[in-house]
Amino acid sequence: MEDEELSYSGYAEETERGLVRAAAAGDAEEFSYSGYAEGGARGEESEERPAYGDFIIEEFSSEVNVPRIAKKTGVSQKLISYIFAVLYIAIGVLCVAITEQVQSVIPYIVGASMIAFGAVRFITALAQREYRTVKTNRTASSLIFVALGIMIIVEHDWAITFISIVWGILGLMEAARAFNHAFSKMAAGKVWLHHVVKGVVECVFAFMLLYRPDHHITLHIIVFGVQLIVGAVFMLPCVKRHFATE
Repeated sequence: MEDEELSYSGYAEETERGLVRAAAAGDAEEFSYSGYAEGGARGEESEERPAYGDFIIEEFSSEVNVPRIAKKTGVSQKLISYIFAVLYIAIGVLCVAITEQVQSVIPYIVGASMIAFGAVRFITALAQREYRTVKTNRTASSLIFVALGIMIIVEHDWAITFISIVWGILGLMEAARAFNHAFSKMAAGKVWLHHVVKGVVECVFAFMLLYRPDHHITLHIIVFGVQLIVGAVFMLPCVKRHFATE
């Protein structure tokens, strides 16, 4: 009973505050509904939050990570943007020039990245004692990330299929994001055609990956390399300023 009471203490305090405010007002109707007023407002705010698919895509995007790294390191965003651009161009050129070799080492790159990410996340969660609450699961999910990374490295042949399927699902999320931007631009009377084109292209390649993951991953690596190179060019601060002034 104590555990259950502890789990819901946050909700209990919020309800109590709502009832206290209502009692002070002395209005019977307000007393009945004041406990739900804040919850309703939060419900409306939650509708404005991005979908989980958008969160996953944005979490790995340069737009999110450049300011985040700049804040943590104290380095200027301009310099970090140039570093990201150089890395993107280098990786993109490798994907286009030596596609088969890149495909053969993808499981090791992905697996090692997941292990490193999970380990850092696990250490951070332990340092912050995140495991003391059930509202987040960074400690447990970090261990799962490490275990999955190890499995991807060990089971090399299976990993190619698995990565292709995950890649295809992420492509569908990116397509949905592009279509969502197109609908928003359309409703605002702005240019929306390029978002539709991007969404269609993402959908086509994503469904190809999901239908024949082993067969189409080579083509997808090439397309991914081209996307990285183009994205790196538009990431450069000088290019951003050029388009901003137009």
